[in-house]
Amino acid sequence: MGSSSDDDDDQQCSVDEIFELVADAQRRQILTYLIQNADRPIPLEALLEELMTQTDTSESDQPTEREHLLTRLHHLQLPKLADYGVIEYNESLQLISYIEQPRIETLLQSEHIASGGAENSTGDDHDS
Repeated sequence: MGSSSDDDDDQQCSVDEIFELVADAQRRQILTYLIQNADRPIPLEALLEELMTQTDTSESDQPTEREHLLTRLHHLQLPKLADYGVIEYNESLQLISYIEQPRIETLLQSEHIASGGAENSTGDDHDS
């Protein structure tokens, strides 16, 4: 008999993988948004819009920042999250589906509480 709990454990990220994934502020923003909308696939455009609302850019810089962010999502962030089994990314349909990871959800919730639950926090405190 195959144990479904063994299958679930195989699909969960290790502690080291989780820390690597959440070490990046932008990935934390991506994961938080996907977790909040885990009941449906998210269009890449919706994720991009959400991340743009969290960036501090002037109106004149927005097209450049948007293109930079889209490139970063497409070539770095989404492939990394997919490689770790946290998301499924359908490039042809440009849809992102979150794959439940309770450890990541707990850690992000703890980080949200520790940061005072600040809305739209970028996590770039080290730049100050």
